[in-house]
Order: sequence, then structure tokens, then C-alpha cells
Amino acid sequence: MILNMLYYKHYCKILSKVIKEAKKLYCKKVITKSKNKMKTMWNIIYNEKGNLTNENNIKLLRINNHIVHNPISIANEFNVYFLNIAGSISYKRINKKKKNM
Repeated sequence: MILNMLYYKHYCKILSKVIKEAKKLYCKKVITKSKNKMKTMWNIIYNEKGNLTNENNIKLLRINNHIVHNPISIANEFNVYFLNIAGSISYKRINKKKKNM
């Protein structure tokens, strides 16, 4: 059983190395065949980094059982929340320490 795990881990490392090398070769091939090498390199970089577009825009927010659609109001509510959260966390920690004493 242990021997099989060692083989498995060993071949996983080999597979990872093969995949990395195949990606390198593919990227080199695409860049060398490209007419606009700089643009192609940046496209490869963006693809490797993942999706750069932010599609997680908040359309509405519920505040005290009231739905808010205005982006400025939503931003202001987030600002108020993040300004106050540090104080409430430290307040809770102080009270917790006092209870444990």
C-alpha cells in the first residue's frame, strides 16, 4: 500500500513536469508563429492568470429589510460597515478577555 502511494506521488510529479513543459512548448510555438508577438504574449499571460473581468457587481443590497438599488447607497453602506467592523471586533475581544479573567 505504501509502495503504491510512493509510485503515485512520483508519477504525479512527473505528470506535473510534463504538463508544464508542454505548456511552455505550446506558448513558444504560438508566439513564434504570431505576427504580433507582444500582443500574443500578453494574451497568453491573461489566459494563464484567469478571468480578469469583474462580473460580480452587486446590483442590490438588503439593509434592515429594505432593498437598495442605488450604487452610491450600496457603496456608502459598505463603507460604514467596514469602518465599524474593526471597532466591533476589538470590542468583542476586550469583553471576551474580561469574562475570562
